[in-house]
Amino acid sequence: MDTRTLIETLAQILADRTGWQWRPNGPAYSDGEVGITYGALPDGPDTAVGITAYWSDDDLATSLAVRRVQLRFRGPRRSRAGADDLADAAFAVLQGLARVAGLNLVFRVQMAHLGADENDRQERTDSYEIILDNLEA
Repeated sequence: MDTRTLIETLAQILADRTGWQWRPNGPAYSDGEVGITYGALPDGPDTAVGITAYWSDDDLATSLAVRRVQLRFRGPRRSRAGADDLADAAFAVLQGLARVAGLNLVFRVQMAHLGADENDRQERTDSYEIILDNLEA
């Protein structure tokens, strides 16, 4: 599974199971939505999740393919728990997810609070390890 397919698959799973919005071809997200983005978080909407791949390990002998992705959560302005709430919702969907859309197993490996951005929106990152069904998937 290539990187773009992996990120788009995760984005669609999160959108389907949380009610967040994934519109890779527009229109732009409104401030009342939780927008899912490929890669870095844009300036808006206030409440958003960005997904980035950052690590891989492929074992050609066993066809085991492992990827790590980082989800960056940004909560609404002046909300102390907003980013945590988003991360908790993603965890409920992704932790232990197995045998879905080419993903063999998904589990969280770390999390970090980033504090507030320049617009007083709390941010947090969670990293997930994903074992793909096989190298050819």
